[in-house]
Parts: sequence; C-alpha cells; structure tokens
Amino acid sequence: MFDISQTERELLPELNTEATGDGDALVARLTGAADDLGVTVRIVPEAEWTHGESKGNCEQLSLVDVQPLVEVRDRENNADLARTLIHEFAHALLHFDVDDDTERAKREVEAEAVAYVVGRYCGLDTSGSAFYLAAWESDDPEVVRERLGRISRTAEGLIDVLESESSSQPG
Repeated sequence: MFDISQTERELLPELNTEATGDGDALVARLTGAADDLGVTVRIVPEAEWTHGESKGNCEQLSLVDVQPLVEVRDRENNADLARTLIHEFAHALLHFDVDDDTERAKREVEAEAVAYVVGRYCGLDTSGSAFYLAAWESDDPEVVRERLGRISRTAEGLIDVLESESSSQPG
C-alpha cells in the first residue's frame, strides 16, 4: 500500500461550478420570496457557518416547526449565493416530504438542475453546474422523464414566485 505522498502524479483540475453574473437583485428577490415558498431563510456569515464545506443546507428544525430552514454561507459572489439559495429552495420544495425516499445523489441532481434552469432564466451563468446532469446516464428513460417533470414544475413554480416578487417591489 502506498501513501499518496509517495506517488508522482499530475493534480486533477478543479471544476469551477460557481455561478457568475449579477446576482445582487436576485438574492434580495429570493430572500423576499421565502415566505411565499413556505421556507425560512438565513444567510449565515462565514465565521458562523457550521455546515463544513457545503455552501448551503436545508433542514427541518423540529416536528413543531413545519417550515424548512434554508441556510446559505455568505460570500462575495452574489450570483453563486443566489444559485445556492435556489438549490436549497428546490430541496425544500422537492424533498421536504417525509415520504421522499429518493436517494441523496438523485436529490442533489434534481436540486442542482432546478438551480441551473432558474439561474439561467434569471440571467446567471450557471453552466458550471451542468455536469451534475451526467449522473442520469444509467437511469431508465421513464424515470428520467418523471424526474424532469418534477424539475420543470419546481423551476416553473420558483420563477412564478420570483416574477410576482419582482412586480410587487417598488422601482
């Protein structure tokens, strides 16, 4: 058995999956839409972040508090912050049902696909996330169609809420 330090190798390139673009107004629209989506949202300063390397988290606080809590790690890149908010909102909308037994990898693909679609619709470059869709390669075509329907309906619902949020703001 060899330790990695005993080998010669080229390092693999890091994938840059961060969204880019102007996300300032979108972050405000997303946080403003949280109540309409039935989600509690919190942007957590880096120094207070307790979820390791992840950029966001969605969880149920207790059986009494029925709204999911979405937390995202604050950062300078508001486009990526907005993409993370959309991703976590998608988890809240798609996977918060206690009967959802979808495996974690597939839940991540669904949430990231929603973030990709909604982010693109809102003018962000979310192309770095597209590789997640490759995880579907071995799925049965009927399963893929069903999952695409869930993704499409969720993305459409988020866009509708964002559009109504945008039209209700002064300016």
